[in-house]
Amino acid sequence: MGKAQRRHLRWLLFGQQEGCCFYCGQMMSLSFARRDNIWGNSATLEHLQRKADGGGSGKANVVLACKDCNQRRGNRPVEVYRALRRDGRMT
Repeated sequence: MGKAQRRHLRWLLFGQQEGCCFYCGQMMSLSFARRDNIWGNSATLEHLQRKADGGGSGKANVVLACKDCNQRRGNRPVEVYRALRRDGRMT
């Protein structure tokens, strides 16, 4: 997937998710400037099924997550990590 396609996908997902992180539900910031993507609430593309486990980059396998959630998920299953974040058991 090229840079323009990733940008377009992030823009579409941001609208579909109403600007909220898929995992924790917090509002995210959407910027296409590289310097702005250092913040914990920056919107990042997240693969539901990890690429290492055979997941692709198609729309069905990608959501937006804040940078903090994206980095903290690790190899936890999507459902487990989302429940932990939404219930406040993992901050």
